[in-house]
Amino acid sequence: MPEKTKADILILGAGIGGYAAFKNLAKELKENNIDKKITLIDANNYFTFTPLLHEVASGSIEPGHATIPLQELVYGTSHQYIKTTVEKIFPEKNKVQTSIGDIEYEYCVIAVGSGVNYYGIKGAAEFSYSVRTLRSAMQLRSSIIKKLESCDRELDINVVGGGFTGIEVAGQVASLAQHDIKKLYPKTKINISIIQATDKLAPQLPPKAQEKIIAQLNKLKIKILFNAKVTEVKASEILLGKETINSDFTIWCAGVENLAGYMMDASYCERDRIPVNNFLQHKMYANLYGVGDIACGSNKDETTTYPQIGEVAESQGLYVGQHLAYTLMKKTLPPFHFRSQGTLMPIGDNYGIIVFPNGFVLSGFIAWWIRRTVYIIFVPGFLRKLKIILDWTLNLFGFRYTVDISGD
Repeated sequence: MPEKTKADILILGAGIGGYAAFKNLAKELKENNIDKKITLIDANNYFTFTPLLHEVASGSIEPGHATIPLQELVYGTSHQYIKTTVEKIFPEKNKVQTSIGDIEYEYCVIAVGSGVNYYGIKGAAEFSYSVRTLRSAMQLRSSIIKKLESCDRELDINVVGGGFTGIEVAGQVASLAQHDIKKLYPKTKINISIIQATDKLAPQLPPKAQEKIIAQLNKLKIKILFNAKVTEVKASEILLGKETINSDFTIWCAGVENLAGYMMDASYCERDRIPVNNFLQHKMYANLYGVGDIACGSNKDETTTYPQIGEVAESQGLYVGQHLAYTLMKKTLPPFHFRSQGTLMPIGDNYGIIVFPNGFVLSGFIAWWIRRTVYIIFVPGFLRKLKIILDWTLNLFGFRYTVDISGD
């Protein structure tokens, strides 16, 4: 059972949104002498800076440099972390059922993120990899290294999904192939493809950005299959309707699965997400908040739903931390309003795309360098920033991490 079964403020999930909510709320409680304690729960005992996972998968940085132990997060505070899995949420009872017992709460922040959406495609879950979690990114890296050590031939790597994640993953794998693999495994040729169900890559971006993305992918010798719909995934093949292509590694980046329906009664959900008002509170329960991918809402007087990206999760987490503190002090805060600061996308080594809010597109080495600088700013902890900078710098003069320590 948890150390205590009654929580003042319960935060479910330590992803980008949950982490931001905890940090900001803890700061507000301390600065305003508010006698409330936060209980943070997550199935993993670490926070992962997910925008770096594709670099973990390609060996650009060590796995530990993209994570923070959650016990380190609560060290020296009155708050606590409990390692457990959320099983069911009962808003009408102010209670959460977990794998180690029930926890009652006064306030609760749901920030459990989202899962991988395989759209019911046969074999997709069984025979494909993803980079949505630290464990899955490390598994992909380990599997690629194993295959490289056991064969001297062509390897076909297919990335399903031509959104931001798919493009970033394909670019990283291409850079890995053209530099490290080419030198360390000269007898092995790597073929990389992006399989996109529509006629555009990153359709959210303006046409100019899409053109630059395609040009860079072509330069990296990444094949793009447009209007190609996956109908089945096998151990070494992908079926695209009546066509079959070889696939030693299928990396699934095609969509996200909303999780609220698994945790709450359907009457409390909207499209398997948490319906929130302009203050990110559940529309039926003011003491229940939704943050990140699981939150379904929009800016005041707008109809477009918040996008399920890390920038939104962090903004919402910071806001909820402050809103909760203001609520406890009986003070008011203006409604949450998300405004993107721009889109940052690396495509392999030394090339990036930035789309500014006004639509201006910057590309090339400068965009890539700015993206890395911005990510370093947002990575928590000075020593962790230093370690990542060191990883990136050393990779310029040596090889990436291509050691398989899985023991299989």
